[in-house]
Amino acid sequence: GDDDDSDDDDDDGEQRRRMKRSKKRNGNNNNKKNKNKDNKDNDNKDNKKKKKKKGVKEGKLIEDPTRMSTAELKTHHHHRRQRTTKLVTTMARSILNPTQDRFVIGTIGSSVAAGHDNCHYDSYESQLERTLSPVFAAANMFAIVQNAGEGGGCGDSHQNQVFCITHNVSPDVDVVHYSWTYFENDGAEEQREQLIRWAQRMERRPMVHHLVARGKKNTCNGDNRANVDLDKAYAVYGYNAFCIQTGLYFGGHDYDAEVEAGVNRFGWKFQGDGYHNTTRYGEELPEGDARRGSLGTVFRNWHPGPLGFQIASDAFAYVYVTGLLMALDIIEEDMNAGVDILDRWFDTDGRQLGSTDKENGNSPALRSLAISPPSEPSRHRPLHRALPALNMREPLFCDPLYCSTPHPPNCLNYEKPTFGTPGIAVQNQAGWEIFTEKNKWNKMVGKMDTAIIKAMHDPEWERKCTHLDACGGIFASDSTQGTLVFELPSSKMTAGLVMLCFC
Repeated sequence: GDDDDSDDDDDDGEQRRRMKRSKKRNGNNNNKKNKNKDNKDNDNKDNKKKKKKKGVKEGKLIEDPTRMSTAELKTHHHHRRQRTTKLVTTMARSILNPTQDRFVIGTIGSSVAAGHDNCHYDSYESQLERTLSPVFAAANMFAIVQNAGEGGGCGDSHQNQVFCITHNVSPDVDVVHYSWTYFENDGAEEQREQLIRWAQRMERRPMVHHLVARGKKNTCNGDNRANVDLDKAYAVYGYNAFCIQTGLYFGGHDYDAEVEAGVNRFGWKFQGDGYHNTTRYGEELPEGDARRGSLGTVFRNWHPGPLGFQIASDAFAYVYVTGLLMALDIIEEDMNAGVDILDRWFDTDGRQLGSTDKENGNSPALRSLAISPPSEPSRHRPLHRALPALNMREPLFCDPLYCSTPHPPNCLNYEKPTFGTPGIAVQNQAGWEIFTEKNKWNKMVGKMDTAIIKAMHDPEWERKCTHLDACGGIFASDSTQGTLVFELPSSKMTAGLVMLCFC
């Protein structure tokens, strides 16, 4: 509007009005020019960002096999053979031991391991158990995957949970899984090394396999020097790492193009991995079924969804079944050659190869694995359950006073679940009370699955959906409740470290 006081017919007033309109037009033009300039600047910035990004972020490999010398490559393959040998030995011993009727994987970890924001039925451990069960049933065995994952709300972390490995999972596990994604920062290699070393003091010297929810396109933590050092130092004990996101990057979607277009397939609630829109068991549900769609979620949020967990489950299943098939090849060759199959896998003498051994060791399976063939068959030798004496290298990161002990730590854990046995007894409980949180079936299940399961009106599905983890402890309301007395396992205590966790 015009703010002058003159008449509309006043020439002077009209002139001023024209001048104002002209200024406005010029001002608008200038604004447009400035805006265009700003837009060009922003476009240039965006283009620079795009040029900088160029797709999915990759890690800088500490050791790249494509750039290794002949000697380095030889060492690299040696470590791979060591891992394979441990894998095959573990599988062979599990199916041949006449006193063993179950193959057990024990998992410790955070809410990722627990399967939070999903039904417990959809956790990777539950999926893995269902996948492996028919395989081991063929050997008259049970496949059991114990899920001792615990949400962060109870105060747990990778720093304290590794000390409770023999209480949280069965002490006779064949494999230990560890997953503390989002909790680990610099220095977590200390806890992983502790776990690897303590696991080798357990009954069956289980392999330790590390599950990571994330991961880069070209590597599963191979861009971290500490991880690479652990991988090499403990390959002989079967240590390995699996990254869900790294596995997904290998196909399904054009992740580079999508990242450049601003699409993050690993963002919240994306469905489908480019090959499948739901899990295998989701495909058995009718089209339009709400649960079928929910099962296709790759990441619920920071927690993987059922389809993301299927990637982890399938990766583990593939490795273990491959090891089992390799073990069966060797067992079959031994049987055809008239070799005592128990002699190879359970003899503890650690003999060097003799002439007869070399003749027996010409099979492709043995040459590929570098597993020493047995000496002349000794069909009457009793089965040795104990493994050979263990002489471990000096630790890289953990304090040898604590992680080179002859026994794993003993623990008493009041949280749920625990699958092992407490290594510390309560001598006198006095008036103290043990408590465990009573959680509803949909605690940490997630809104989508909660609504779907509620609509079923099926108590059995509520049970399947219920997570196992619950906070717990022992408490006294005041000093009149008396003194709580623990009995420490002094015969197994060599370091003298006693830890108590309070809240």
